[in-house]
This record gives sequence, C-alpha cells and structure tokens, in this order.
Amino acid sequence: MQKWIHQPSNSLLMLGDFNANYYVFPYEVDPDTEIVIKGQFPYSRYMSFTLSGQIDTVIATAPDRALIPDPGSTNPFLPGADWNAENRNYTIRIRSTAPPQGSEHFVPEAGNNTFYAGTLKDGTPNRFGLIGFRIYVPSIGYDKTGGVGLPKITYCAARKDFINKSISLTIDKITQAENLLNQVNVFNKETSFQRCSDMVERNCDLTWSRISAIATRILQPDLNTVYVISDQIKRDLGKLLFIRWKAPTFPDTYHNIGILGNEEMRYWSMSFITRVGLLGLYSLSDFQTIIDRKGYVNLVISFGAPRPSTVTPENGFSWIDASKLPLVPLTLFYRNNQVYQGFPYTAKNVPEGQIVPPEVMGEYYPCGTYVNPLYFNSCYYDFNDKHDKNK
Repeated sequence: MQKWIHQPSNSLLMLGDFNANYYVFPYEVDPDTEIVIKGQFPYSRYMSFTLSGQIDTVIATAPDRALIPDPGSTNPFLPGADWNAENRNYTIRIRSTAPPQGSEHFVPEAGNNTFYAGTLKDGTPNRFGLIGFRIYVPSIGYDKTGGVGLPKITYCAARKDFINKSISLTIDKITQAENLLNQVNVFNKETSFQRCSDMVERNCDLTWSRISAIATRILQPDLNTVYVISDQIKRDLGKLLFIRWKAPTFPDTYHNIGILGNEEMRYWSMSFITRVGLLGLYSLSDFQTIIDRKGYVNLVISFGAPRPSTVTPENGFSWIDASKLPLVPLTLFYRNNQVYQGFPYTAKNVPEGQIVPPEVMGEYYPCGTYVNPLYFNSCYYDFNDKHDKNK
C-alpha cells in the first residue's frame, strides 16, 4: 500500500488556497503493476484527481463530477443528487499503458474509472509522475477529508486482458450530466452588460492577467478552472485597497446543501501570494465573504491604515488586515473553479500570460482602487441608500 503525502497550502510554488487540502503520491510506470484507489465522495465543495507525468506535465484530470460511482453508490457532486447518500464509493485505476486507440487518458466507468499513465498527452512514453488529490472546503461538521478519510491506495498485478467495454456507455452518462448543467445555466448577457457598464468604465488601479503557462503547469488544474493574478500590491500605510466585484453564485455545500446545478461556478476565492516562490499566505473564500444585498463583494484591505467605522459586515463589507502578513512583495490570486459552461464572465478565453480587459468579465471583474480611509464615510451611503432610491 502507498500513503498520501500532504502538501501544505503555503508550500513553495503551490499558489495554495487555505481552504483546500492537497495530497500527492509518486508512482513509477510498471507494465506489470496496476494502482487501485478506493475512496468515498467527501462532504466538501470539490475534489479532483490529477495525473501528472515526468517534468510535472499534466496528463489528465478527473474532477468529482466526472467520476462514475461504484455500482449501488451515488456521486453527490452531480446536480440534484442526494448530498447525504450513505453509499458514495468510487474506484480509480492507474494503468501503466497508453490509452486505448481513440480514447483519452482518463476514461470513466462505474467501479473502474481509469487513468492511463504509460504515455504523456502527446504520446511520448512516460516513466514516472505524481497523482494529485484535492479537497476544497470540507462541509461544516466534517474533518479536512470531508468526513470520509483519505482514499486507500493499493498496488496490484496488472490485468493483461483488460478491455474497457463500457467506455461509450459511461461517457454518455457524463455527457448527459453536463448537458443538464448547461440547460439550467442560462444567463442574459445583454442585461448583465448593461448593469455592469458603470463598473467597467471606472478606473481600476489593479491590473489582472491570466497566469502564465509555466504557472499553469505547476498548478496542474483541470481545464475548467480559471486563474488570474494581479500586479504587485502597493503597501501604502495611509490608504486602503478597495476591491469591488459581482460575486459569482456558488453551491452552499459548506452548510451541507447539495449542488443544484444552476450555480455560476463551483468555487471562487481571493488569495495573497508572494511574487517570488508563489507562496500562499492567506485566502478569503466565497463562503467566508460578505456579499451585499446587490450581490457584490466589497473587500477592503489595510496595510496599516485604521478600519473605518462604516466598514462592517452589517454594511456589506469584508475586511482584511494585510499588515499582519509577512513584509514581502505581495500579489492577489483570484480562483474561478469549475466554471459552468453557460457562464461567460471569466478570463477563460484570454491567452495565458495576457492582461484581462475589464469588459471581458464585466461586473464580475475585481476592480481595485487605493482610497483614503475617509472615502468610506460617504461611499457607505452610495452602496446602501442611493442604489435603492434609483431602482
């Protein structure tokens, strides 16, 4: 058997989220050996497995929704599924061969979800790598594994006569689930852009960019997660950094409410990281953020300036005292995890390493401005009174 190795969120080169738990175990390609992982779907916001090969090259990722449960079990991460299902088992196999002709490197199947580790994505033979396991936001009342413990890893003799006869059937099941997500996620793009026009036209002091291809390789994400990073944060002891953006909707799995399928994304967070070493320092996740009655996040960050009396949760503000963070160059890292296909307001179509224009994300763009603390003596009324009067 093999044990998981915990990777702390503040590890170098991790860009870690402090509401996530990361685990890995190394493997070597051996045609005579098959790795079997058996686990239970956790009570958490999100989980995934990532197969990487030599030189940290991502081969395939299986997010929770793509795993077919064992016969008689339920995948609670599918929309409308029983969140509290007692039978929630899954099985994953890592085979040291190339995928079947015409197949991907991950093939879902009930009781037999399979990764093929014998080659890299481009067909190059693979010799070794890592299996990564992520768990985001365990539900309230459960431990960091989401109440189910870590999956068990066993090395077995490879099945020489292995033929995956259920590929087309199980892929059809995944496709049906994805189609359901797309049907329930219908957004009025024109109306949203009209509402966000004032937001887009504002001058924003922060510039956001898609992370580079190198950073993407380090993160080893699945293809439906979008990351943007800000330019360096100015530590002005006399000013506050005020960031305002429309909050994407997300499922409230933290309070053990199941996934409906009409949420705009599965998870989002704003994290402080170092410019050098990509070291995670602090995370503010969706479920920890105050969202005002208009659906916006009003995040105020201090580097030593006092907290204005109006900047309170009751008035719709979130507050971070960044003066307590290490005195190193800082940047912000905005995660959009598992964006549903019908939601257009992310940077997913911006090339890696390129600046994200505000109009791409519309009102969901985190517009950051450095302001004097006295600013909030008047803007409190703007957010809470004037908007109501102009309905």
